[in-house]
Amino acid sequence: MKHRQADDLRERKESASGNSSVKVAEAHFPGDGRLRGRVLFQWLGSSLASDAVIYSDLHWANDPLRTSHNWRIYTTDVLESEVDKAKENCNSLQVILMDLGTRLDGIRVGDRKLYRDPNLPQMDTGNKKRQHFLVLLDNDHPDTYLTCSRIRPRPPTLVRALISAHGVMGYLNLEQRSQLTPTRVHLNITRVTEPVLGGFRIHALPALPPLDNAPHLDRCKEIGGVYNPTGKGIAADAPIPGEQSQDNYAVGDISGKLGYAAAREWDAFLPLLGKHSVILRTFVIYRNGESGIEEPWICSTLMRYIWSEPDYKMPMLTAQAVYRYPLVGRVMFFQPDPYGETTVLVEGLIHADGTSQNTTGEHRWSITVNPPGKDFYNWTARCVSAGPVYNPYKVNVNESKESVVGDLTERLGVLKISGGKKLIRESRALFTDDNIPVTGHNSIFGKSLVIFDDHGPEARGERLACSIISGIFRRKAVAKDWFGNGLPASVSGKVEFFQQTEYGITDIEMNLEGLQNVEHFQIHRTPVLEILEFPCEESTLYEVYNPYQEAPFHSGGTPDQMQAGDLSGKFVTLEGHSSFQQVGLNDTNLMLFGQTAIIGRSIVLHSKSPQRRWACSTIERGYAPTEARELRAIASFHHPLGYAAGYIRMTQLIHSDGSASDTTIEVNLKHPGRHDRNRTLNHNWAIYVNPIGVDATVQVLHTRCTAAGYIWNPYYTQLADPLNDDLYRRECGPDLPLRCYVGDLSARLGTVDMGNGRKVFTDANFPLEGKVSAMGRSIVIFNKDRGSEKFACANIEPDYDTVKYVNIRKPPKFVVSQFLEDVRNIMGVPEWLLTIDSRKTNILYGGACIQLLIHFKGPQANKLEQDFSKLLMTGKLAQPSLYNPGYTPPAKRVTTSSYQLCPTRDATDVDRRKFKFSFRSSATVSTPSLLLMVISFLYAVGFRT
Repeated sequence: MKHRQADDLRERKESASGNSSVKVAEAHFPGDGRLRGRVLFQWLGSSLASDAVIYSDLHWANDPLRTSHNWRIYTTDVLESEVDKAKENCNSLQVILMDLGTRLDGIRVGDRKLYRDPNLPQMDTGNKKRQHFLVLLDNDHPDTYLTCSRIRPRPPTLVRALISAHGVMGYLNLEQRSQLTPTRVHLNITRVTEPVLGGFRIHALPALPPLDNAPHLDRCKEIGGVYNPTGKGIAADAPIPGEQSQDNYAVGDISGKLGYAAAREWDAFLPLLGKHSVILRTFVIYRNGESGIEEPWICSTLMRYIWSEPDYKMPMLTAQAVYRYPLVGRVMFFQPDPYGETTVLVEGLIHADGTSQNTTGEHRWSITVNPPGKDFYNWTARCVSAGPVYNPYKVNVNESKESVVGDLTERLGVLKISGGKKLIRESRALFTDDNIPVTGHNSIFGKSLVIFDDHGPEARGERLACSIISGIFRRKAVAKDWFGNGLPASVSGKVEFFQQTEYGITDIEMNLEGLQNVEHFQIHRTPVLEILEFPCEESTLYEVYNPYQEAPFHSGGTPDQMQAGDLSGKFVTLEGHSSFQQVGLNDTNLMLFGQTAIIGRSIVLHSKSPQRRWACSTIERGYAPTEARELRAIASFHHPLGYAAGYIRMTQLIHSDGSASDTTIEVNLKHPGRHDRNRTLNHNWAIYVNPIGVDATVQVLHTRCTAAGYIWNPYYTQLADPLNDDLYRRECGPDLPLRCYVGDLSARLGTVDMGNGRKVFTDANFPLEGKVSAMGRSIVIFNKDRGSEKFACANIEPDYDTVKYVNIRKPPKFVVSQFLEDVRNIMGVPEWLLTIDSRKTNILYGGACIQLLIHFKGPQANKLEQDFSKLLMTGKLAQPSLYNPGYTPPAKRVTTSSYQLCPTRDATDVDRRKFKFSFRSSATVSTPSLLLMVISFLYAVGFRT
């Protein structure tokens, strides 16, 4: 019956011509009023004719019965209060706009039904002063409202895939007015370097996000086969392209349905709405391979855009459930608005506890009412704390399991769990569902996503794994705090980057003023150090950021053919501009998520003549204090008897709902000794469970850092087979970081070097807050060349930043760097915990004083500030500011300083007061001599000022 109704509906689909106007409105019944489904109103008009259809798909949430009801459209009164208009219930409705029961007979519940009314007047559903409601009446009590739903305008759906790879530029636009209309396909390719393009197809899945240090950027990785939910023939089994009706081809076979020349414009079997939607799947351009067979070549994810502003992406409400035991993986939920359909992406689920290396299937999955407790790793009664299946509308599960919000198995089917990462394609899947509210009153945020195993041990129970559903927020990065390179830079403004998820494209907006002879702007590898007089040089920021090892490409290429950080090469130069404003730049290869994120790196402005680095700024996270807060931590290697010198700094954003961003890590390590230039490479590094103490300075390698304990593994990865190192090394890696111990940094990020400069990493599995946190533990650096001996270690502690202006007397031979070195030696503080902002240094009072902006950093920042003030006020500091376990400062340690604070008033005023006092206290100075002295002094003061 359902198949026959679907065929009838398909035959009734209307093809809207380019000169016609289609208006759509919808009443959505989520299930809270016993009814579940949608009623669609569609008006089609042109200069020659007009028509209207109503499509209803309503079902009883607790009963399979088929019933018919009288139905009306009510409207609110313009004089009603805004509070009454905002209500989503029927209690205040009094004004009948039209009685649909008398026009079209009763509305069917339990069936899909299409109604036609050529004379149905259009409703102004977008009018804020009046709101329209669809009301169903009770059959037993004709004047009683059974249920109602507000009628909202539904703009057309616009989906776009941007094409910018392998020298090919363009886009694919897919437009669908409603579920009742076909999809309009518009392919626009503006530049092609390949002689012959192959076919155009849509594949089932989005590509996996890129990896750091990959040999090349693969945007077609793990995209599945051609999307084919109807099981039609594909490739050699498909009909000749363009010669048969569209229902004979796979849904994703665009070239088959429209022809290779795209002679047709409309596709009746390419849905953007409903369970077979192509949103978030991959558009693929093929080319002819060496064997003559077509192969995927260029891939781009299909994303929603705003219909009225087609250059802007549709904001998406995004949630995720991340699994860490006994399987690893992630499930993501995307919804454009509270009434839209939700796209569910299963990124891949893989067994991780060591019990199974085979792919398993038939796994049920459900959303449950509570967040998981500590029983997520129990051997018995696992995940019971997650509670029952989420059922906010109190649906009778014995009558209609499909209507239960949390019962995903009934609506979407079962899941698979891969036995290893090479089999990840077996567990990847994508679904579209209209009954998963990511936001709104019945939001799934804070609930659990439970995966079941009906074939597991009885003691454990049927629940295999569970994870809390938390938010994924749009990432914003900004470069706005500019440093001149040796001289003050006149540049102001900012460069901003936006990305919704790692599956989206990064948008760039620029607004710069005060540019002087600037030509290029590029992203470089590391952040700016504020203490340096020349902070933009290659010796500290290094070369252009190039995670995919691309060779320099001068002009005419697409972003994938250039280094990721070469923004001028990819877009536009700044030559000839004193100011520059630009929005709408799209970069397919620049990430704010994942291992290749640009957060924590820097932007450098290059001048043309002379060719030099002119100004630079660190790329920082952009957020409002009401939305999130940034955590900072540091592992400081500063023990005087230690075996490493430097720091590892970490930052992470914590959102208001408790969800966390990736952690940005800056590593800057060298061998101890001011003049030590030794360089050692490929040191493994890890987080260990305990803090360290005096054991960090033990000379014997095998007993050094023993207090740190063992590598941190809070999620019991591979707990069932912990000694199988071959299995662990095979499965853990940058391509599956969740499969690694949380503490195993080198396995998922790579090794670190000592004495070889700074390096920035991004890690999605380095928590700085919560029940599982790295704060208070230790980082261990192992011996060079991937050695297994512990070489150096330091504790992970909060990294505060206390800022203070200080005015210091400036003797004739005063040097800022020497002042800092002297103060650090007395206080026993390393250079990275006490720095200055080189831009804020000012000469005061005609050269008598100098003003510095001091940064006190690290876990003891407040104490450092207090000791610094004490040193300058009293001229001495008896004890070092930092305590180092097992270290006794030498008896001849310098404890005094000759530096003095400068008065808050002009030093010349102070000198003048001293002179007058001495004059008044002296009886030996004659009046003429005194007058001459006063005139000479005043003249000198006036000359200096």
